[in-house]
Amino acid sequence: MPKKILIVDDEQDIREIIKISLEGAGFQVLEAGDGKTAIEMARREKPDIITMDIIMPNIDGFQAAKIIKENPETKDIPIIILSVLAQDKDKYIQGITDYVSKPFKPDELVIKIKQTIEKIGISAQIKNILVVDDESDVIDIISLALKDKNLIVTGANNGLDALEKLKICIPCLIMTDINMPKMDGFELIKHLKKEPRYSNIPVIVLTGTLISKKDQQHGLTLGAAKYLTKPFTIDALVKEIEEIVCREQKS
Repeated sequence: MPKKILIVDDEQDIREIIKISLEGAGFQVLEAGDGKTAIEMARREKPDIITMDIIMPNIDGFQAAKIIKENPETKDIPIIILSVLAQDKDKYIQGITDYVSKPFKPDELVIKIKQTIEKIGISAQIKNILVVDDESDVIDIISLALKDKNLIVTGANNGLDALEKLKICIPCLIMTDINMPKMDGFELIKHLKKEPRYSNIPVIVLTGTLISKKDQQHGLTLGAAKYLTKPFTIDALVKEIEEIVCREQKS
C-alpha cells in the first residue's frame, strides 16, 4: 500500500507541484489549504507524513503542527516544514522532523520524504484500538497499559457510542464488554459483522462475569475472536492484543 502524504499549503499551485512529484514517486497524496483543515485531516486520515507550510491565514503552520503533536492520536506523524522563513531552532525541536526552505526542487522533497520514512520506520506507526466498556476505569487501565506499545486506545461507553466512534476512525482491533446500556456487546458485534467496512476487524470480548458456554459460543458464532474474563492481568491482556494485531498486520 502506498504511503499517504498530507500536503498543507494555502497556495494551490504549490500543492499541485508537490502533488505531481509525490504521485510520480508512488505516494498517495492528500491536500489541505489551511491549518484547521490539516488538523482535522491528520486526525481522520492518519497520513504517514505531513508537509506543512508556515505562513497561512488563521492558524499558521507552527500552530497547526503544535496541535497535531499534542493529540495522542496524531503525535507520532512526522511533520516536514516547508517555508520561506528562516529555520526557527526552538520550534524545530518541538517535534518537527525536518525543515525544507522554499524555493525547493520537488525532487529534493521526494528524497527528503523517503529519507524520513527510512529513518523513523513508518511501519511501526501507532495503531488504534477501540475499547467499549461502560466502566471508564477499564478503558483508562487498558489505555495506560498500551501507551508504550505503539497502540492508542479510543474509548466508547456502549455499543451505540462505539458505532459513532467508528465513523471517525477504523481501529485495528475492538475490545468490548457484554453488559452495557443502550447497546450490549453482542448487538455491537452483530452490527459490526453486517457492515463490510467493519466486518474484518477482530473483536475481543471482555466480560465481568463467568458466562455460560452457550453464551460464549454465541459470541464466537457472531464473530468474536477471543474472550477475556475480568479481572484480567495486564500482561495477559497486552499479550493477547499484540498477538492479534501482529497477526492482522501480517495478513
